[in-house]
Amino acid sequence: MVKLTVRLPETLHQTLKRKARSESRSLNQTIIEELWRALASEATYETDREHTRRVLRESGLLVDRERWVEKYVEAAPDVTIEEVRASWEGQAPLSEDMIADRGER
Repeated sequence: MVKLTVRLPETLHQTLKRKARSESRSLNQTIIEELWRALASEATYETDREHTRRVLRESGLLVDRERWVEKYVEAAPDVTIEEVRASWEGQAPLSEDMIADRGER
């Protein structure tokens, strides 16, 4: 164990002493537990969205968009917008294909 001297505001010291007394524990035990609790809660500030993204990324189900797209961009030949428009000429809109795939309702 390491010995550490910390200067506390008087009100914080009194609050910690009251808490220790009410829980029948030493001031040292109370301070250590409160520090651990504060550090643990700091790690849980992750939002639901951040948590979901982290879990998906760790499981390999989520890839950062930039890296995912880059490999296709690098592999694609240099094409002008005019060439893309020319290749789309005469194609049915995607929405029409989707409606056709769904069938009659």
